Amino acid sequence: MSFRSPEETYEEFFLWFNSENAEGWANVMQYPHVRISSGVNSSYLSTSGLSYFETKNDYANAVSWKDFKASGWVRTHRIDPIRIHESDHKVHLAGGWTRYDENDEPILSNRVTYILTQIVKGTWKIQARFGLDSFNDLENSSHSADAAIDVVQQHLDAWNTADFARCIDLAKYPLIDVGTGHISQFDTPTDYEMTLSGREWFATSDYKINAFQIGRTGVNISVDAILANGEREQIIFLVALVDDNWRIIGRSRIRE
Repeated sequence: MSFRSPEETYEEFFLWFNSENAEGWANVMQYPHVRISSGVNSSYLSTSGLSYFETKNDYANAVSWKDFKASGWVRTHRIDPIRIHESDHKVHLAGGWTRYDENDEPILSNRVTYILTQIVKGTWKIQARFGLDSFNDLENSSHSADAAIDVVQQHLDAWNTADFARCIDLAKYPLIDVGTGHISQFDTPTDYEMTLSGREWFATSDYKINAFQIGRTGVNISVDAILANGEREQIIFLVALVDDNWRIIGRSRIRE
């Protein structure tokens, strides 16, 4: 195994998945590990859209290839990854895959952002995955992108005026916040409110928003921001369509 770079770890992710080796696949992840989905009952390790694993054994014991094979799956091909944001200890890597059957016919494609962290020097592993699980490259999903960008814009506007109640309203719970070596899960609006009210607050003086992975019911959004204190912050938001409303269900931040 080689985990010397985020891209090498991404490659290992698919090599071990295609080998149907649960322990090898589990070893690619950083723990605790989480996968969240903007699809409806589409996360392949959970029907809730959120799969959380405290340890490598938890992950390996949960994995099964039964449903994949039932769909006709024989292998998965990855797409080339692109670094969206990076620091010495955390990288937001845009990737994805297509599953194929024995006749080389595509079964399903997806777009996923892989959040990799370096806890041990020289070893990158996958801390979290933000999956669209509603991707179709033949569909025009520009309306999804517009709606998701609007939600993130509203969130930033609310944050800049310290309107934490509005920030809370723009999220769906449980809300996931991916750190470096740790995962925060806010199960209720009250949980999130306690965190927001206790956090050091800086307004965002300048930022750019981009929808870089777009699906029918989910969009991964990147934000590149300059805070009022001069620090640079890079954020990924997974925004999902929930009961006819677009809401933030996950985020990961890099601050320099």
